[in-house]
Amino acid sequence: MAEDLGERTEEATPRRLREAREEGNVARSQDLTSALALGLATLIAWGMMSFIFGEGQAMLRRLLDLSAMDDSMAPENAWHALAQVGWSTLRGLLPFLLLVLAGTWLAQIVQVGFLFSTKAIRLKPERLDPLQGFKRILGPSGLVKVSLDALKVLIVLSVAVLTMIQYQEPLLGLPGLSMIAGAQFIGVMMLDLALRTVAVLLLLGILDYAWQRLRRRRDLRMTRQQVRDDMKEAEGDPEHRKRRLRLQQQLAMQRVSAAVPRADVIVTNPQHVSIAIAYDPETMRAPMVIAKGLDHLALRIRQLAYRHEVPIVERPPLARALHREVEVNQPIPTSFYRAVAEVLAYVQRVNDELSPQDDMTENEALPV
Repeated sequence: MAEDLGERTEEATPRRLREAREEGNVARSQDLTSALALGLATLIAWGMMSFIFGEGQAMLRRLLDLSAMDDSMAPENAWHALAQVGWSTLRGLLPFLLLVLAGTWLAQIVQVGFLFSTKAIRLKPERLDPLQGFKRILGPSGLVKVSLDALKVLIVLSVAVLTMIQYQEPLLGLPGLSMIAGAQFIGVMMLDLALRTVAVLLLLGILDYAWQRLRRRRDLRMTRQQVRDDMKEAEGDPEHRKRRLRLQQQLAMQRVSAAVPRADVIVTNPQHVSIAIAYDPETMRAPMVIAKGLDHLALRIRQLAYRHEVPIVERPPLARALHREVEVNQPIPTSFYRAVAEVLAYVQRVNDELSPQDDMTENEALPV
């Protein structure tokens, strides 16, 4: 019934997920990014406090030196002082801003990984439609977003108020402290408030990120027909795959039919693996695997060997190892020389012992 109604009940295929990611459709929480950026900015500001204060003192000293000069309003002195102030400000703020920017970029990577999508920044005409913009803002989703944002602001304000209440008594005694002690107290209080705010925002960001992932997963769901169409586009039509598979099997059978009569011995598992080995000392530097197969193809190799009176020897470990490590029409590695030489010698010895009337029949195999 769901299929008839076109309901999206199936999870998105890997191909659909990959296309959505290429379009920039990823689960991402701006709240989590903001929380991580704020937390990093707080820690960086606390760690760089002495450096920033030092630069501020140097800037203030230069301004006082300028005001003490008789010709402080001279253009060259004013420009020099302005350059000094600008340089001090840049030295104090640039490292802080760069570190915060790196932290924000890192927060994005944590959520979505490395992603560069030109489709996400492509201009879409519907985004320029004022009517659609008002619908997004005043529609159900817009109202829900505004309500959630208002709730977040209320939670943050509650944390700030509770922190102020906790520091109420020390704040009342602040006028009695010295300037240095008062500055230290305010700094500790502001750091405590910032860390509490960051903790709350981080929790809200994690919840929002989980919701974004759930919503994206829900939005990318597909109907059963869409899943079938996607699989056809990704892997090809099933009928075409079956025809290709049959053609591949026919080609494999043809190669085996041509190769097995030229083999000197067939090494078997005995039921599941068959390896056809040929060796001509005049043209080959080492024995070669000229055909191999598993299960049905292995049975076909044995049948051809019976028909063309090619010896069959059961060596399960050797057969499995050759099938795993040696490709067709490749010489065997040196590590197999001894085992294969023993098999070939065994076959030669049996052939020498057999009289013409004792040749194998079509349905006989050599003993192990």
